[in-house]
Amino acid sequence: MKIQFVNTALLIVPTYRTRDPDQRSGLEGPPLRLLALDGGGIRGLSELLIIREVMHQLMFEENKRRKKDGEEPLSVLPKPCSYFDLIGGTSTGGIIALMLGRLRMDIDTAIKNYDDLAKRVFSAPKRWGDGKFKATTLETAIKSVVKAVTHDSESPLLEDDQAGLCRTFVCAKNAHDTGIPVLFRTYQSRETHFNCKIWEAARATSAAPTFFKRIEIGRGQPYIDGGLGRNNPSQVVLEEANGLFGARQIGCLVSIGAGEAGVIEIKKPGLCQRYIPTDIIDTLEAITTDCESTHQNMLRHFTNLPNTYFRINVDQGMQKIKLSKWEKLSNVEAYTSQYMKKVEVAEKLALLVSAIRVPKGQLLLEQLMTPRPLNESVPQARERKRCPLPVKSFMGREEILDKMRRYFELGGDSGCVFVLHGLGGSGKTQIALKFVQESTCFSNVFYIDATNEQTLRTDLEAITPGNTERSVDASLHWLASQHEGNWLLFFDNADDVNLKLKKFIPQCRSGNILVTTRNRELCHLSAKDGDAKVGAMEHEDAKNLLLDRARAEESDENKVLAAAIVQELHCFALAISQAGAYIHCHLSLSKYREFYRRHHDKLLQNEEFQGEDPYERAVYATWSLSYDKLNMSARSLLQIFSMLHHEGISEEMFEKAASSKEQLEDSELQNKVTELLNELGKRGSDWSWDFKLVIERLRSYSLIEYDDRNHTYGIHPLVQQWSRSTMAGNRQLMQKCVLSIIGLSISSSFDDQDYKYRRTLLQHISSSRASFDPEQMAPSVLSGMALVYFEQGQWKDAEALQVVAMEKRKQLLGDDHPDTLMSMGDLAAMYEDQGQWKEAEALKVMVMEKRKQLLGDDHPDTLTSMGNLAATYWNQGQWKKAEALQVVVMEKTKRLLGDDHPATLKSMGNLASTYGKQGQWKEAEALEVVVMEKRKLLLGDDHPDTLTSMGNLAGRYRDQGQWKDAEALQVVVIEKMKRLFGDDHPDTLTSMGNLATMYSDQGQWKEAEALEVAVMEKTKQLLGDDHPDTLRSMGNLATTYSNQGQWKEAEALQLVVMETMKRLSGDDYD
Repeated sequence: MKIQFVNTALLIVPTYRTRDPDQRSGLEGPPLRLLALDGGGIRGLSELLIIREVMHQLMFEENKRRKKDGEEPLSVLPKPCSYFDLIGGTSTGGIIALMLGRLRMDIDTAIKNYDDLAKRVFSAPKRWGDGKFKATTLETAIKSVVKAVTHDSESPLLEDDQAGLCRTFVCAKNAHDTGIPVLFRTYQSRETHFNCKIWEAARATSAAPTFFKRIEIGRGQPYIDGGLGRNNPSQVVLEEANGLFGARQIGCLVSIGAGEAGVIEIKKPGLCQRYIPTDIIDTLEAITTDCESTHQNMLRHFTNLPNTYFRINVDQGMQKIKLSKWEKLSNVEAYTSQYMKKVEVAEKLALLVSAIRVPKGQLLLEQLMTPRPLNESVPQARERKRCPLPVKSFMGREEILDKMRRYFELGGDSGCVFVLHGLGGSGKTQIALKFVQESTCFSNVFYIDATNEQTLRTDLEAITPGNTERSVDASLHWLASQHEGNWLLFFDNADDVNLKLKKFIPQCRSGNILVTTRNRELCHLSAKDGDAKVGAMEHEDAKNLLLDRARAEESDENKVLAAAIVQELHCFALAISQAGAYIHCHLSLSKYREFYRRHHDKLLQNEEFQGEDPYERAVYATWSLSYDKLNMSARSLLQIFSMLHHEGISEEMFEKAASSKEQLEDSELQNKVTELLNELGKRGSDWSWDFKLVIERLRSYSLIEYDDRNHTYGIHPLVQQWSRSTMAGNRQLMQKCVLSIIGLSISSSFDDQDYKYRRTLLQHISSSRASFDPEQMAPSVLSGMALVYFEQGQWKDAEALQVVAMEKRKQLLGDDHPDTLMSMGDLAAMYEDQGQWKEAEALKVMVMEKRKQLLGDDHPDTLTSMGNLAATYWNQGQWKKAEALQVVVMEKTKRLLGDDHPATLKSMGNLASTYGKQGQWKEAEALEVVVMEKRKLLLGDDHPDTLTSMGNLAGRYRDQGQWKDAEALQVVVIEKMKRLFGDDHPDTLTSMGNLATMYSDQGQWKEAEALEVAVMEKTKQLLGDDHPDTLRSMGNLATTYSNQGQWKEAEALQLVVMETMKRLSGDDYD
């Protein structure tokens, strides 16, 4: 049956205990830091990930302080138990609380134990009996965790009271009386104490009906999961803290959820669950997983204590994850990561970390917990919008800030209203945000987006705490009733001249109002001296800003020129910033002033703006005025730039695309792309000149920038957004054209320069592809982009694109077309690099047979396909099959293409490798030396093919016991690969593994072990636990452990490798 629940506010009536006189020592001390952890099944991993981020930020801030004070920095993450006075949890949140509080685990150890426990417990559901999962499995798993820390699986829950020790409790319920939570504590209490074990407390808090059998503790009392009405234990944590430390101030309460849940379906209990009341079963899971009511009550409780209560709870994606779906742990991690990247969440975490590091008590806990009358309604709060922080680059404006400070500090009988007014973009909002950030006189700040009446009403309605009438009038009435608090109501961007702001200001003598607006008429809302016009910067600040943006020397001559320019620009910040960028890109300081004067009339004629002074109109029209000045070529290029990544845009991409002989399968798209490229420059020797003329047109208006170091162009992300908005209905077509230009610029050449060029394209492909369907792209473009991903080791992305390219070519060209066969071969290579040998072999056999049939046995494409198939045989250890094909390929390529052709060299290298695998060392070495020397001569020392041949020759030296020669070559290969590809590239890792093997052969076990550990960990991250390269690296490390007598470590790794290979190979495993 499905039951839908509507959130109802729970009445906050604390169940107070008299504080134990023996605990009075805990009543004095710094403000309290409390942590509450929701229940949520496997979704509890989200809580641990959030706590880890908090610990990271705490460590970062602490190390900043230590550096400043000359102290040694922290080298490991601090433990949560070092920062919280009390931790309480329910269900899986209870298990986490015990890990962090009672067992005092660091966060990474807790995450590992939680991950192992979830997989172990939830991976094997029961077929019958009480509870869906085995309670004995849960008990065993918890005992293992306890034993690993305390060395005794039966360790007691209770600890000796020590000053400063983090106290911990978990919530459960008596199965015969579910109304009041039962707390299992790590500390003494006057209430009935259960002398239980740690594992028993963990079982009790997690004994959720329909999931686990209940547990009996003490005198046969049965206990079940405490989530019934207490799944969010924030209220219980507050009550418990009040009993322990009521005379101390509250510093912060951090409540961490396991993700928002949706409507829950729960079946009626079976026969073995008949002792649990039916009405509990009908409501249990919905209540335990919906923690919003408690959160709303907490918001109301802490209404007048800003930055004290923090609720962190992933808001998207977790609804889809059932409580016991352990295989969805990776999804939990992904959703949590996305949630923490949100700007508003990052801001909340920053405030939270500050409150934990330096808690600022604002109220005694016992005052906060003063009981409410039973007949008092508890309204349901709605979380309001937080006030943003000012930009980090904020500078100056001290005169205005001082005026605001004096005005609000003096106050007045009718409350204070202050209006910041001025031209759009003059910095009004940033001044206001800076003022709010630095002020300490306000009990609460309510931020209102006043862009229009709708946004204003929405934010204003959210102010009222509780479930009172949802209306503007209710919020205004509530604000007017707050006589004690010195609150601030901040209306930002109240620019609409039709907005009657006065009716949204509370009519009272308390509180304060701050307004930012372009509408000067709003000054009538304030008293004398209650407004400030935001216009020009201080002359000295403006001059320094211009010189900084223009990257000009602070010479006397430049200072004079800068002073004249900022005077011409009326010291307006945004105008100066853009002028500096323009000077840096195109003009000198001496020429800019005259340039500005030539455009002065046009700047003042824009009718959209109604400024008091003519110069106020200049900046507001900058981009639209610039766009009007562009010719069609420059407009087209600007639109192309807006579809790429905002940095690293090279002229080379356009030139390669324009000179490409490739033709897109879509003739209409090809015509459009050709038209665009022709606008940018004529093919041939004049290309660069023509292109630079278009570029200079854009740079002349500061719409793009040039990177001198990397010789590339960039465009500000905001300009990108504005440019995209000018495209209207042509945006999709332009996006297809941009991707096509990228695709046409990609050649299949593998010389050093082409390879380096393709590396630069990844960010542009990812940026352009993010919002476009590959099914709409030409196959040739898809294949080119797949090559870029493939060379960077992003094989899944490469495979996805190549599959689409192959299928589209089959549809358009037929199964036997050369381009179709090429796509099949490329896809086979991608399968192979992911260890999918059978899929690769099947495709390669098909390609070879079709090419033989269509082109003949001696055609270069046929020989290439034979060599590719030989490589697949080689990778599977089928040496004789590989050798037979490779000998044929080498002889034919020599005869047909010559000794120096790349295909010939490749075939020689492949055959040498096969000889080496069969112990034919001299034959292998002779071939490898020839290949390496020819590749150095033809391709250069740093080309990937040259590095491959060097690594292969090093392998041949090793096979013959020439250790020093092998090691010297391999070290060179690794360094070059790191420089070219990065430390984590699969080819770099392969080279590191090869060097480790050479160290092992020479008995240098520690050097070998260090490399092999790094290779194994990085290969796991890149390719996954089951990839052949991962298993190979694990086997190599196991051998090194064995050679050092570390038998246990070696055995553990070898067992994993063997079991994985059995699972993957099935009946074929021997």
